[in-house]
Amino acid sequence: MMRVLFRIFGTLAALLIVFLTVGLLLPGTWSAEGSVTLRVPPREVFPYLNDLARWDDWTPWGDVESTFDGQTAGVGSRRSWDHPNLGSGSITITESVPDRLVRYRVAVGDGALSVEGTFVLEPAEEGSTVTWSEAGDFGWNPLMGYTALTMPKSQTAQLERGLTELQRLLGR
Repeated sequence: MMRVLFRIFGTLAALLIVFLTVGLLLPGTWSAEGSVTLRVPPREVFPYLNDLARWDDWTPWGDVESTFDGQTAGVGSRRSWDHPNLGSGSITITESVPDRLVRYRVAVGDGALSVEGTFVLEPAEEGSTVTWSEAGDFGWNPLMGYTALTMPKSQTAQLERGLTELQRLLGR
């Protein structure tokens, strides 16, 4: 009986070691991108991208209860949350070029997840094109390497959902 238990636990331990080793070898980084053309000029879109308070109106994360640390728009604007399912984190606007660009950084937990995001606004024949991109790094966590494999698809879907809602919101 002891021999059988030893083999079972030995096999489980070997499988766990293989699982963790593969997880360590997987890249912990990911990127996602979505784009939409709106029938409004960049100057009408920019305020929705540059003001974290206005993100509630169109991003998929508007339902997460959060607080603002001072200003809500422009460089230095910061929004923080502590959610039972999502954990604690913050988003900070790090660069803002009127009618052209907004960059932000998301930090979740104690730096376990960091995301760099960018909105690029370009004039288009019909109005403007918004390209929303994000790139994240889970670090060397062997379990998160598996999660990083699914992030491009799942995060692109979220970005596209937000851009579709922005398009609906602007009504054109």
